[in-house]
Amino acid sequence: MMTSAAQGECPLTGTWQLKGMFKILDDGGREPASGGWVDATGYLTYTPDGRMFAILSRRDKAPIGYPDIDDTKRIDAHKGMVAYTGTFDIHGDHVMHHVDICWIPEWQGDDQRREVALDGDRLTLTTPFGRRPDGSMARFSLEWQRVS
Repeated sequence: MMTSAAQGECPLTGTWQLKGMFKILDDGGREPASGGWVDATGYLTYTPDGRMFAILSRRDKAPIGYPDIDDTKRIDAHKGMVAYTGTFDIHGDHVMHHVDICWIPEWQGDDQRREVALDGDRLTLTTPFGRRPDGSMARFSLEWQRVS
């Protein structure tokens, strides 16, 4: 059954802090995300009126020398972040993020499906399998802790 977040009480409403990111393997095993994403930081917020936003960042990003930023530093900084916002609907075991602004232009106007597992103040969102920029196929599980 589809539930619009704006229709009433939603168990996802609030702000969540990223606690872990894991790569899900084809055989069902899981391993920590690679590179600087092992110790990433981030927040995810679902509002009572049905909006959401997420921002994630690697902690190992090098200083960029702002305001004197060259393109190489700008690219490296950009590679270390993910951010998007939109509306959302809950569909039983998953949430659908209807993206309206994103750092990935292809996501704008698109839907992002995330499997949901909620256990008290712990939330796990898992992406579908998809092709990664390096050509491999993977899915990711992000673990969140409610902060408000």
